[in-house]
Amino acid sequence: MTGTSDAQVGDATEPSAADDTATRVNAGVPGSSGGSGTEPSRRNDAASTANDVGSVNGAALPGSLDPEWVPDTIIPGYQQRTLHLGEDDEGELTATFVRKDPSTLTWRHRFFRWKHAVPRHVPLAILYVHGWNDFFYRRHASEFWESLGIAFYAVDLRKYGRSFHDGQTAGFIDDLHEYFTELNALRDLIVDELGDDVRILVVAHSCGGLTSSLWLANEHPHHVKALALNSPWLELQGNRITRIMTTPVVKGFGLAGAKSVIPIRDPGFYGRTLWADEDGEWDYNTAYPWPKADFQTRARWFDAIYRGQDEVSRGLDIAVPVLVCTSDKSMILGKWDEAMHGADTVLDVVAIRQNALNLGDFVSLARIRDGLHDLSMSGGEARRRYFGTVAAWANQYAWSGRSPHRPLRPAAIERALDVVAQPRGGM
Repeated sequence: MTGTSDAQVGDATEPSAADDTATRVNAGVPGSSGGSGTEPSRRNDAASTANDVGSVNGAALPGSLDPEWVPDTIIPGYQQRTLHLGEDDEGELTATFVRKDPSTLTWRHRFFRWKHAVPRHVPLAILYVHGWNDFFYRRHASEFWESLGIAFYAVDLRKYGRSFHDGQTAGFIDDLHEYFTELNALRDLIVDELGDDVRILVVAHSCGGLTSSLWLANEHPHHVKALALNSPWLELQGNRITRIMTTPVVKGFGLAGAKSVIPIRDPGFYGRTLWADEDGEWDYNTAYPWPKADFQTRARWFDAIYRGQDEVSRGLDIAVPVLVCTSDKSMILGKWDEAMHGADTVLDVVAIRQNALNLGDFVSLARIRDGLHDLSMSGGEARRRYFGTVAAWANQYAWSGRSPHRPLRPAAIERALDVVAQPRGGM
């Protein structure tokens, strides 16, 4: 099972730039609660007030977005804004949006953004959603898209990363649909900043892939033209029958309390394939932005995962093209094997691909040979294949629309792949 699938990922940061240790403080930033719709002019009115922050006795109102981008507390050269979501029984709820500081864009990045926006007025954007026990730190992924002139926005969901507050149960939620609030808000923010002609590609990893699939199926968010999933947690290890048979066990733990812990052993093999201080390549700063967080597989959270996967199994109706990328193999074993450097050690890729066919009418499947669970952090050649596959697919199905226009030339994609050719630092 994958209750601890991204545990080590959340610890990551990047190689040698760990010298620039930013103050780890939750900064406030934007977000508006957006409704669903189909086109710009039909957006929820909340989008027009995305930058207006109301308050009562100094406390931000639910649904309000901080008015300004501020320096990111994790990645130098990036910015963040906070969306205020109100409170629950553990206190304040926020989500955090992250983007590259526009003032740090190179002339080449600026040129490509201009090139996309001017001729046919189609600015392009990525909306990135992280997985379980995770947050946005993958600077190399952002730099890849930015090098193509595509604006990259990420979210730290409530109770994750920059959005975690002392006293909260890390990553806990009892209904994945609740995340639609921050996803709608980030979508609205992107539209507000880039204009009504923007075309958004949602890129989501692991548990974030499950959440994003539910969002697109239920909300049909305007301006989102395609969905690219990176090892999405669409099904439990094994198959649907395994999930159905274990559901009573999960609900049994819930009888002891929504946040009761389901003991699941994590052998740490996934982290071993990632981090340079173990047996991997990456040297992201491994200090959590949430030092007091304790990620555990909790009953009601796991039940929410089960219900989300069941929703997929019964068939979603995602109206835009979907790309599902996985490794070519899984190795979920109790003993370390060197071959794990080229496999998904967290999820069952066969089960993912089978349930992926229930996402919508237009689903593309791609197997990345020797890919890790997070394909964007795979070994060099597999990493290039993953980014190249997503960019080429998006060029065909996300950016072009009904016209024959292809914003990204193959040569440009090849140059952009050099950005992710080697693991890099930067945090």
